[in-house]
Amino acid sequence: MTFGWGYPPGVTGGEYQIAGPDYEHEIDTPCPECGRLDLMQQGYRNQHWVVCGNCEHQHDIESDEKDQS
Repeated sequence: MTFGWGYPPGVTGGEYQIAGPDYEHEIDTPCPECGRLDLMQQGYRNQHWVVCGNCEHQHDIESDEKDQS
């Protein structure tokens, strides 16, 4: 599909900065920084992390931690 613009050489449009995360999932765990229940688990190409929508705290999660959420 063409959107009327071209990407520079080597850019496909599937990069995280362009396409965003592969998935997002709200989790019911308080943020370790601000304590609010505003955490979103995100993933992109087998990397997983948690981001707080309130204070923007972010940390990577391991596969066993991902399975628990």
